[in-house]
Amino acid sequence: MPSFAEPPFKQFQDLNDNTIISGESTIQDFESRVKVIKTEHGDLFVYAVESNDENAKTYKIVIGPIEIDITIDLKNLTIIIEVYANIPFVGKVQIAKTVGNLRDGVTLTMGYPPFIGGSLTLKLDGKNVVLGYSFDALGFHCEGSKVIITLH
Repeated sequence: MPSFAEPPFKQFQDLNDNTIISGESTIQDFESRVKVIKTEHGDLFVYAVESNDENAKTYKIVIGPIEIDITIDLKNLTIIIEVYANIPFVGKVQIAKTVGNLRDGVTLTMGYPPFIGGSLTLKLDGKNVVLGYSFDALGFHCEGSKVIITLH
């Protein structure tokens, strides 16, 4: 059965049972979790993912075709990093995974030849978590260093 949404998704009516749901709070919640960082290669997106563990923070970071999932243990600053690439006609592919400590910094090599190759570094600078990146992806070179989050 068809449904109608009122722009910009302020309410939704399902024609099956006439239920009206407000979508505005959901959109505002999503927007409050996304941080957009300008780079010379385009935007870098950092999305805070809800966690059931109050001692851990989880984030998704997207820069170009690269998606980085990180989980940080706030007590001992252990970090789990999983890196994925969105490859045309292939889809999402895991290209790197590691565990380390933010105090020491963590560098990993990633690759899915011939589409993507390079490295990422995550380290702590004071209370700032810094992402350093240098990679070639789908014919483009991306390189830089950005503060992605601040730990409290």
